[in-house]
Amino acid sequence: MRKSTFNYIKDILSDYYKINDYIKQREQELRHPHQEEDLNGDIKGNKASYDDNINMLITIEQDKRLYNLERNKRIIANALDDHGTDTETIITELYLKQRPVYTMQGLIDNKLIFCSRRKAFNLRNKFFEDLAKEFGLEN
Repeated sequence: MRKSTFNYIKDILSDYYKINDYIKQREQELRHPHQEEDLNGDIKGNKASYDDNINMLITIEQDKRLYNLERNKRIIANALDDHGTDTETIITELYLKQRPVYTMQGLIDNKLIFCSRRKAFNLRNKFFEDLAKEFGLEN
């Protein structure tokens, strides 16, 4: 796996704990779009609609950003369910927490995972490869 792909997935995982907030925020943006105040609103014109926000409203179902956030959340949740408890612990402790406490060796030393260091890295790499496949990042 390329380093850039690995780092991209790592960034997606680091935002996972905030993804529900991002989804709510985007839904609010779509429901209540910002409307600039029209200083000349009281001047009568040629009946043309100048309110582009109303004419170009995007429905929640059609919004690509919202769709991608929900897709990322679903893919990560499914991947965590599909892999074992050691993999789930590794990913949760190292990548999903806002402020990670452990390193890979720390997880092993504190008996949070029950495998060797090499096996732990293999589990992590397998998880990242599966995510890359699901996101369509690897051939």
